[in-house]
Amino acid sequence: MVEVEPARILLVDDRRENRIALQAVLEPLAVDVVEAESGEQALREVLIQDFAVILLDVQMPGMDGIETAEMIKARERSRDVPIIFLTAAESDLAEVFAGYEAGAVDYLLKPFDPLVLRSKVKVFADLDRHRRQLRRSDELVRNAFAAAPSGMALCDLDGLALQVNPALERLSGRPTALLERAPIHDVLHERDRPALVERLAAAATLGDGGEPWSAHVVGADGTPCPVTISVVAVRDVHGSSQQLLVQMADERDRRIAATLQRALLPEQLPSVVGVSLAAHIAPGAGGTRVGGDWYDAIALPGGRLGIVVGDVAGHGVDAAARMGELRSVARAYALEGHGTVALVERMNGYHAALGADLMTTMVFAILEIDSGTLRFVNAGHPPPLIVEEDGTTRIIEGAGPPLGVMDTWRYEERVATLAPEMTAILYTDGLVERRGERLDTGLGRLRDAVAAGGSPEEMVAAALEATDAEAADDDVTLVVVRGEARLGRVARLRLSPDPDALVSLRRLTARWLREAGAEADETHDLVMAANEAWQNALEHGTQFARATVGVDLEVDAHHEVTITVRDPGPPSRLSRPASDPDRGRGVELMRALADEVTLELAPHGSTVRLRRALRVGHGPAAGGEQDGVLHSSFEGVE
Repeated sequence: MVEVEPARILLVDDRRENRIALQAVLEPLAVDVVEAESGEQALREVLIQDFAVILLDVQMPGMDGIETAEMIKARERSRDVPIIFLTAAESDLAEVFAGYEAGAVDYLLKPFDPLVLRSKVKVFADLDRHRRQLRRSDELVRNAFAAAPSGMALCDLDGLALQVNPALERLSGRPTALLERAPIHDVLHERDRPALVERLAAAATLGDGGEPWSAHVVGADGTPCPVTISVVAVRDVHGSSQQLLVQMADERDRRIAATLQRALLPEQLPSVVGVSLAAHIAPGAGGTRVGGDWYDAIALPGGRLGIVVGDVAGHGVDAAARMGELRSVARAYALEGHGTVALVERMNGYHAALGADLMTTMVFAILEIDSGTLRFVNAGHPPPLIVEEDGTTRIIEGAGPPLGVMDTWRYEERVATLAPEMTAILYTDGLVERRGERLDTGLGRLRDAVAAGGSPEEMVAAALEATDAEAADDDVTLVVVRGEARLGRVARLRLSPDPDALVSLRRLTARWLREAGAEADETHDLVMAANEAWQNALEHGTQFARATVGVDLEVDAHHEVTITVRDPGPPSRLSRPASDPDRGRGVELMRALADEVTLELAPHGSTVRLRRALRVGHGPAAGGEQDGVLHSSFEGVE
């Protein structure tokens, strides 16, 4: 039952000591006692408050109890309030009869037995509480019926609409006056009406209208609207069907939201050397409640990987649209070269500037593949999970507030190790939260599921099965990122004019060379030569514009390394300098460190190739070119 306030008792007696004694008798009942010291005051109280029962002294100066009772019963608001008279033992029979005629339900003679008085008051207090609980429950049902986003109609057993809610009025384009007392199947397209009539009859006779099915409501302008219809019987206490409840859920918002969500998510995951990725997203409630979950994976210059997982609260078109907006902004900030803290703080300011009332959580991470370091900032989101090579799992705690909660907030960066053969899992709360259980329970299921390891797609499948993701009420999103043991025989990378990208690319190239079999001095020489080529490409090739330089690392079967650097040329309004003495000395340095240097200079893009044969070289493991193993899935409604 719903909670209601304690029953209110009105205690009317002109003697203060009597009221104190009665208060003590009623105290164990946990009721709210209001005192009145005269009939006039009692009348004022019943005008402004409702009471479960009134304890009324008969013999009071001025307006006595009999007159007071008659006045209380004469007023609409207090007409049905039970009155128990309290009177002296010497009262004559005529006075008692007068009290009953005035509306009393009982008479207690002084001195009265406290247990008897308390028992009588408890009966009326309980009746009043149950009555208010029932009234409150009815009110909540009516409010839920009126506020329901789906069209609803309460019908008799013949299918005539008795009550309809505003959503059905909007869906059908018809006012209540036309819908009520009319067959509910009239709102459907003619071809769909027989199915509804059949389901109504089944619900009326068997109590079950069957599984929901699809049909079309025809609006007042003749436009059909796809809906999902369900019919249930409303039973009485004996289990007999008394009325039928018909619900018509508009499918358009769900389809629009699903299409929008699908369109705004990445079609495929990026190719990033040294990592393998898998991702999954599916709407909640078995695919019927599309929300604001999103993920993104961004290949960042310098051989780094940016990962975003976010969740806009709510469902439907509004949440999906806001999700798409935030995803685009996050991707733009990431490609501008902002680090984790700067990006999330900019996202927070952007969200706050929108004045949005939809709460958003997100985690943004940058994986530095060269060092095996995962840097991330968490804005009110479920914590990332790290799986060690031996199956040990770690939750990385530490989060700031969701986006937009505070206009400004100093978010903190967290750092975790993600060495080769380790895995990071980022997800939304729909994967681990279930009604009626603690969050730790869902996290425990996830940790147990991924501890066995495997490829990213295998870990995604294990996580979805262990958490019963198909039964989730909310969207389920997760991204699995695994560091690979080797970078591969061929590595294709990009470079931008950002210090972090240049540092990361130097370290990644050094790792690739070691895996290719280069010794320490060879690694040092080739990284220095490549760094000179990169800096020349940024300075002279792009003139530090927001453009990217392509970098390819290749080693052949004879252990000859080729490093190729391609710049796109300067912006169209600029031109490459005719000559530059610094560039000449750079070429001399590269030639001193490599076996062969070739240059193809052009106004609209140049190419530099460095070649050097390694002395011994063990070479990478078999398998050929590896640009990353990529898997992505989207499961939703069609």
